[in-house]
Amino acid sequence: MRWRANLTTWLLSAALMVLFTMGNAFAEGNGKRLALVVGMSNYVLAGTLPNASRDAEAFNTFLKDQGFETNLVLNADRRGLAGALSNFSRKIGPDDTALFYYAGHGMQLHGENFLVGTDAKLESEFDVPAETVALSEIIGAMEKRARISMVFLDACRNNPLAERLTREVEGATRGAATRGLAPIETQGGGTLVAFAAAPGQVAADGTDGHSPFTRALIANLSGAGLEVGTAFKRVVRDVRKETQGKQQPQILSSLSLEFYFGPETAAPQTTPTVQTPAVQMPQTAAVQPVQPALTVPAMDPEALEAEKDFKKALKIGTARIWHFFVEKHRTGEYADLGRQALAQIEPAAVRNQSHLPQSVEARLLPDKDKRRNVQVALASRGFAAGTADGVFGGQTREAIKRFQSTNQQPASGFITERTAEALGIKINDRAEGMYSSPKARRYDVANLEGLETDQTVLRALTCLRHFETVYGVFEGHLYVAVRTGIILAVYARGIAGGCGAHLASISSQEENAFVASLFNADQTFFNTGYDPSGNVSYKMGPWIGLTQDPQGKEPRGGWRWDTGAPLTYTKWFQDMPNEGKKGDDIGMYYAHRNGRADTKSVYVDSWDDMGPTDGTGGLILEFE
Repeated sequence: MRWRANLTTWLLSAALMVLFTMGNAFAEGNGKRLALVVGMSNYVLAGTLPNASRDAEAFNTFLKDQGFETNLVLNADRRGLAGALSNFSRKIGPDDTALFYYAGHGMQLHGENFLVGTDAKLESEFDVPAETVALSEIIGAMEKRARISMVFLDACRNNPLAERLTREVEGATRGAATRGLAPIETQGGGTLVAFAAAPGQVAADGTDGHSPFTRALIANLSGAGLEVGTAFKRVVRDVRKETQGKQQPQILSSLSLEFYFGPETAAPQTTPTVQTPAVQMPQTAAVQPVQPALTVPAMDPEALEAEKDFKKALKIGTARIWHFFVEKHRTGEYADLGRQALAQIEPAAVRNQSHLPQSVEARLLPDKDKRRNVQVALASRGFAAGTADGVFGGQTREAIKRFQSTNQQPASGFITERTAEALGIKINDRAEGMYSSPKARRYDVANLEGLETDQTVLRALTCLRHFETVYGVFEGHLYVAVRTGIILAVYARGIAGGCGAHLASISSQEENAFVASLFNADQTFFNTGYDPSGNVSYKMGPWIGLTQDPQGKEPRGGWRWDTGAPLTYTKWFQDMPNEGKKGDDIGMYYAHRNGRADTKSVYVDSWDDMGPTDGTGGLILEFE
């Protein structure tokens, strides 16, 4: 029982290695700008939102002026909304920019967001799927098709149906509350989602014809030289001002490309030329300059760096990178926006503790010896820190502050990654857990520089820049799940060697569970199908560094890791390894179900023995 690679698989794998070794210079496509604009004002049971349709019409006109091909849909029932979304998704090509705008009622239930058709009654929570459209499905459809996907939701308006449902859903106080919209996480590498209000907030419909959010979008998005992430900062400013701080628009972005609604560069300032008649001056007359000196406003270097880092963090969009951003930039408008972005993707209990200065320092310096090294390093640079006893009292804190100020760092008095680096203190700041998005995507290392502090992460992603990855750290080791398309083991090992890594070796149940968590959320890591010879539906996961010596006794003898380490822990699938065919001497993640079955829900954390002509959708690299 095995899936055998045919000639196509060999060619795909070979082409993959050529791409890996030669680099990638694909140019960006010249796709279309496509938009679906929806406005819902006339609800059967949820009352009227007078401005929603007017907002949609105004935003539709705005988008046309920016070169979008638009489809305007007003007051659609659930079926009409679904049909419009279906037609819209079919138009989207791989080089296109797709934009979805929605003004109307939205709601959340059990952490999921839904957009409400005009015919919705929502008498119970079981009516929600039939009478609404899930936001996650809309975003997912756009991400699969478009190069850039943007979603603008003016949909957090006060919803009487949602409020009634909140009262009627059992256990509503334990997470089913439907006020406002819930936080989300994008999965693609080219997605931006903008909310009219923060999670749980209700957005204003407006009192003068348009909502504050849509009016701010139209006023700010098309500014010359304003990339969409920067322009949205102005949207936040305007909405907060108009609502007196009661409404906080939020943005969640994983855009790896810059996008401009208006011109990419601002028009240069020109001084009109005035023609004047020539005047004969006496030979002895002194000619005095008449042009006044230009006053150039001083630019705050910290604000410029914060803006630069904010754009980078928007494109990466992971909790880890936003943590680094808010640790590096603690004050100012960009710091506020960074904390808002972090609030979208991380639970408050975790967020409020993990980035506190004392929490960061405790992670970096877990014992007195490391703290003593800091005191010695401070003293050697002329910053008296008191007795080098590993206890950070008032004198040590003041020394840290003075050192940080001297090195143009925020003077918190607590050791950060940047402070430790400036002091020459080597630290192991490899917090356990997933670092990346749970869905595989490409990461541009240029957007990580200045924020990501782990040099091994930067080195690994530089090497794997042509691949989509999921990565994280367990017990000090960096593991990277690499999505490749169908690949043979020989090429998987070639990628590992080219990056200075090895295919993962696993020595404990906890380590195996962590590695499995890197790829199970993304079905594209798997090669699935039906094998009639064994009457099983198989699910083949990534390659790992498990190999069998040729002289090993079949089927279980002689197995070891590529690093040479012995096999001290195993997680073989039932009745595996079985030497299904001669040469099945390489390990990969694997599971199956008997008969013809859907394996999408099968969680794969077990292994099987495969051969040199077998192929699967990825590999697991381990960096020491």
